[in-house]
Amino acid sequence: MTKKKSDILVELAKRRGIFWPSYEIYGGVKGLLTLGNVGFEIKRRLENLWIKYFVYSRNFQIIESPVIGPRPVYVASGHESQFTDKALKCGKCGSVFRADHLLAEIGVNVPEGASTEHIDELVTRNMVKCPNCGENLSKAFQWLLMFKTEIGVGDLGYLRPETAQGIFTEFRRLYVHGRSSLPLGIAQVGKVFRNEISPRQGPIRLREFTIMEVEFFFDPDTNTGPSEERYLEETIPILTAEDQEKGISEPRKVKVGEAIKENIFSNNWIPFFLVLTKSFLEALWIPDGAYRFREKLPNERAHYAKQLFDCEVFLDSWGWTEVAGFAYRTDYDLSGHMRVSGEDMSVFVSSTNKKIVPHVVEPSFGAERLLYALLEYGLRIEEDGRTYLSIPPYLSPFDVSVFPLLSKPEFIAKAKEVAAILDCFKLNFDDSGSIGRRYARADEIGIPFAVTIDHQTFSDNTVTLRFRDTKEQKRISITSLPLELSRLLSPSKPIV
Repeated sequence: MTKKKSDILVELAKRRGIFWPSYEIYGGVKGLLTLGNVGFEIKRRLENLWIKYFVYSRNFQIIESPVIGPRPVYVASGHESQFTDKALKCGKCGSVFRADHLLAEIGVNVPEGASTEHIDELVTRNMVKCPNCGENLSKAFQWLLMFKTEIGVGDLGYLRPETAQGIFTEFRRLYVHGRSSLPLGIAQVGKVFRNEISPRQGPIRLREFTIMEVEFFFDPDTNTGPSEERYLEETIPILTAEDQEKGISEPRKVKVGEAIKENIFSNNWIPFFLVLTKSFLEALWIPDGAYRFREKLPNERAHYAKQLFDCEVFLDSWGWTEVAGFAYRTDYDLSGHMRVSGEDMSVFVSSTNKKIVPHVVEPSFGAERLLYALLEYGLRIEEDGRTYLSIPPYLSPFDVSVFPLLSKPEFIAKAKEVAAILDCFKLNFDDSGSIGRRYARADEIGIPFAVTIDHQTFSDNTVTLRFRDTKEQKRISITSLPLELSRLLSPSKPIV
């Protein structure tokens, strides 16, 4: 039986220090993942690339706020009452199940946002029992997806389910830092926590993961869209809510300018961030046709969103999988914090001589899901059994490998001299085993280039530069190496 690509990738990830389930000596904990040395480095570089695309290229601010927040923050944001899943509990063994997952196992589809009454009806009609002990299940109930904690002695707090509230609560100060003008972009990259009932899908659905978000504040009356005209000419794959309601499941490629004329978007900042995301995915080498922007149906949207698009990537084991969301949050959050905290979150707009509460568009990306998509689309399995990761050089865990051809003192000493010249790069130095095995090990974790010190090096001061994907080799002088590697490691396409 042929192994699925995802199974091969997970095996490779465990073996080569990319990722694996946490706390395995205690049987593991579902929804928690440990990144090894290789996985950490790729993820860190992916995060830095995202910051380059979504923060530095737009001259946005970036902050870091606490992962713990007091209860009033999440009362104001609506998460305490709205951020829930429907659950079922066994009256005998006490097992708790996510209702839609349990029903899906017997082929019953539960639409997102279905009421507890509808779920109870489906459970009764299909005679669903506890899969562990066969007993009856409770009525469906709301399961809060936030982790509760205490702040000090007895004050209830929550681990944040998104980084956004750490931006909204600091808006007044950040607005001043942004020279008291709109539009204003504030980004944050950090850990978030979701107390999933029964997480599945391995590295795709986690209880602790990293989100990369921008909260983009604007005046809906005067900041109607970006000034750059070129984004209007870009084509993006969109599956609208209207098309889905007609039974259409394939996205259509639409020019942004035409989509705006069709009133597909509730404001023109959403398609701008979709175009930027298209450019970012291309930089991850996610191929055209492997991603789409799907508009969520009204019953699927988060409680704060007037309109919401998901960026979905097609994955081997899980089909179309959300890796990012683009929410038009209106003034929902700032108005909520105004109401609960009593602080004024409005700003004065001189061009209209009015005070407004800014509206928000939020692009939000899951780092671990993007990491997995990057690895899956980079995995190469050749007929001769060679397996390697063909990922962008600027995202690889090491910039270059340095190998002495032979494990002899003179070769190792010369290799260390070359490594010292390349100290501005992240190096993988390996003198263990045959050169073929060393090439294979480096290829397997995606190192794009290898420099080999061989016999000719001692006569003409040149080395062999080997390319991971093609196995091509060329001679290059040691003095030319730093400049050539800098060129090879730079993204070739400009940011939109």
